[in-house]
Amino acid sequence: MRKIMLVLTQDQGLAKIKGETKKIGENEPRVPVCLFRRDNRVLLWETKSKADGSYAFHNIAVGLECFVVAFDPNNQYNAVIQDKVIAK
Repeated sequence: MRKIMLVLTQDQGLAKIKGETKKIGENEPRVPVCLFRRDNRVLLWETKSKADGSYAFHNIAVGLECFVVAFDPNNQYNAVIQDKVIAK
């Protein structure tokens, strides 16, 4: 079975952005992670990191410049931002 991907807006496409959430150097699971367009700061996607701390955003326009914000679910630490992330 093949997945079918529809491009409905200028934000959507065949690229993805992926990463890992960590706390004090160790992978951290179930962390809320948000993806925003950088130029207009519009929220595109939200997810939570998996048990191994990994996360991925799919169906993003190739070359779209974004920033990613991860929030500590226990509210012990400030949010972490990764800026100028390019969807590939």
